[in-house]
Amino acid sequence: MSSFRRQFIDSSSVSLSNSPFQNSPLKNSTHNAMSIHLGHSASNLANIMVPLSYGSLHGSIHNNNNSTRSNSVSYDEHVANIGTSNPASIDYKTVTKHLGSPDETLKMQGGDVARYLYHQIENANKNANGGGKGRARSSSFSNLIDARRESTASDINVPGGFRREFLINRSLQQNKPPPNFLTRNFVEFLSIYGHFAGEDFDDDDDDESSEESYEDVFDEESLLLQERRPVGSVPKKRKKTAHKGTASQVKTFFLLFKALVGSGVLFLPGAFHHGGLLFSTIVMMIFGFLTYICYIVLIFSKKILGKSSFGELAFLTYGNPLKYSIMVSIILAQIGFVATYILFTAENMALFMEGFFHITVSKANIVILQCLILIPFVLIRDLTKLSFTSLLSSVFILVGLMIIFYFSGLQLIEHGIGPNIVQFNSKTWSMLIGVAVTAFEGIGLILPIEASMAHPEKFPFVLSMSMLIITALFVAIGAIGYSSFGENVKSIIILNLPLTNIAVQLIMVLYSIAVFLTAPLQLFPAIRIGELVLFNSRLFLTKEQQSHTEEGKLYHNSGKYNPHIKWIKNILRAASVVFISCVAYLNANNIDKFVSFNGCFACIPLVYIYPPMIHLKTYKTQPNQLMFFKYFDWAIIVVGVLAVFYTSYQILFAIE
Repeated sequence: MSSFRRQFIDSSSVSLSNSPFQNSPLKNSTHNAMSIHLGHSASNLANIMVPLSYGSLHGSIHNNNNSTRSNSVSYDEHVANIGTSNPASIDYKTVTKHLGSPDETLKMQGGDVARYLYHQIENANKNANGGGKGRARSSSFSNLIDARRESTASDINVPGGFRREFLINRSLQQNKPPPNFLTRNFVEFLSIYGHFAGEDFDDDDDDESSEESYEDVFDEESLLLQERRPVGSVPKKRKKTAHKGTASQVKTFFLLFKALVGSGVLFLPGAFHHGGLLFSTIVMMIFGFLTYICYIVLIFSKKILGKSSFGELAFLTYGNPLKYSIMVSIILAQIGFVATYILFTAENMALFMEGFFHITVSKANIVILQCLILIPFVLIRDLTKLSFTSLLSSVFILVGLMIIFYFSGLQLIEHGIGPNIVQFNSKTWSMLIGVAVTAFEGIGLILPIEASMAHPEKFPFVLSMSMLIITALFVAIGAIGYSSFGENVKSIIILNLPLTNIAVQLIMVLYSIAVFLTAPLQLFPAIRIGELVLFNSRLFLTKEQQSHTEEGKLYHNSGKYNPHIKWIKNILRAASVVFISCVAYLNANNIDKFVSFNGCFACIPLVYIYPPMIHLKTYKTQPNQLMFFKYFDWAIIVVGVLAVFYTSYQILFAIE
């Protein structure tokens, strides 16, 4: 037995076998309150709880009860009775069953502790049965005084012993039960030792420390002698407990506004030009309504099926095919968004440098510079470190929208309606579809936002109000921008504003910075999905590790415990930025087509096909649902599939 553990046992007066205090009523009363739980192996012997309480002594003083209580209760009840006035006694049969034999205790890990406990329980068992030298005596007040007379200096000559002796004597003088210092010291010891022996991974790999929790992290509820994992193996993830959301309705509204209103609004005036003023207005209203319906059916499916993520819902309803389809769509959509941001920033900064500094900078150089700056950002795994940049980008976007409204309205008042306004453009209307879907796309954030609410049952109302306001905003900025500049409207509305104005130049810089700072957040889901799929393959996992959970979650091969994997992930993230930058540069002269194609090919399935498909399966589990919802799901799916193929073909091959 280590000196530290022996010192603790002596200081807490837990070991009473070698002291005149052994046969005292105080010792016997503490046995009545002791509950011990041992694991099935010596490696788990540290899961020991010995709550020693004087509650039974207190009851015996007042009741003069000479009997010994012996009730068999569960371990949870033992823990719940710590510090109470009526603790449960030992279930000796259960305890003895979990103890090893005396000959085996010293052969196993923690055997010295087991041997000590074995003899302690053996003596306690004799006392409970009324035999042996340690037969239980009355715990009356007079016997307690006799027990104090029998104590010797050995009870004081231990760390903290003099203090405990003083507290007991003072309580006797005041005709009060002794203080419950034994239970308190042991529980405090568990807490201190749990932290002392634990492994802190915060500094080991801060990149991923906030993403997941692992079984090797110790706390007060951990076993003192944990089963250790083999060196080099990947730890299992600890099950996460569900946390109740705290967001109010107002905060949820702003979260939805932030999720749906981004750089896509800057392409709406150009999209209105491609679709026509009246047609575009009607289409935007329809898409706003359909988007709301698809978001609501996804929330409904989540509540019925009991899953919290898009992928888990897909896996539960259609298995891996739909789950992987969603993953591919998310990757393509996020890559398209980031490439659009790079193009947008390059376009704006090139014009700003030319108008403000009177120098010409090629878009290629700006794209390369953005690539070099983005690489360090994407290496950040902890998204909380990007919270300031996200807040900054939101402020810049709001300021930019106000300036755009001001100058577009000023143009409309001073010069009237722009030239050649059409109500429907039969040649390029499909370009409108892609931009509209891109503007409304935010399905990846709907489930987390709903889960963050303090009252999730109010989310449909908040979502309806949000979609109503956002749809009105989209229609307003598209209609005002197109009406102000007519057929001369640019693909990005900022380019139509007077570039010599200091406010316009300021918004070009601020909006470019805002969009650029949003890129790492947009790229994060795509990179994480790519890592989970790649590092779940045969290249990095053994056959035993190549498995999915019942919920469809991918195995996580963390770089926290493997520097080789961590550096491969870093290289993969950097290569992703380089690849996206190349895609952006190749589409520098067709940014409007690129945005439309990304919206049609990647975003339409995410918003208007996959949620109704999941809801169809959920519908079968709810027999009381109206048939209207089933037909409505099928209608949205069919329209969505036709829109994907037709609009994608038109954008790629039919529109010049």
